[in-house]
Amino acid sequence: MKYIIVVRRDGKDISDKAEWLHCEDIIGSMPERIRGEIRTVYYTENGQYIHCTTNDQIIDLISKEHGFMVTDRGRMVNLKKEIIVDFENRDIFLVKCKEYITIARSKVNLLKEYLKKFSNHKKE
Repeated sequence: MKYIIVVRRDGKDISDKAEWLHCEDIIGSMPERIRGEIRTVYYTENGQYIHCTTNDQIIDLISKEHGFMVTDRGRMVNLKKEIIVDFENRDIFLVKCKEYITIARSKVNLLKEYLKKFSNHKKE
């Protein structure tokens, strides 16, 4: 099953919460200018949805999935993947991507708790 991330639209009101939309529920779509941007509007039997492009909304939704954690504003990590955590410098190295993401000071203890649940990480 394939899903996309959308926000619900009811008339001119657009939700600020992202949600998953099953692709098979889409009856049709078309582009529309919304708030100065061309956005894709999906039509379903349950109403209209707009393709979500807001980073905060996307991260908020995905972080609710098992294994994901928001580590800093606009940053998220999948704790089931191979990562190296440097608590001293508050960084996480994404091994396969060769990229670093930051850990907010307020998230350090929560990250330590979450890491106890997963075994694919290494601590420096």
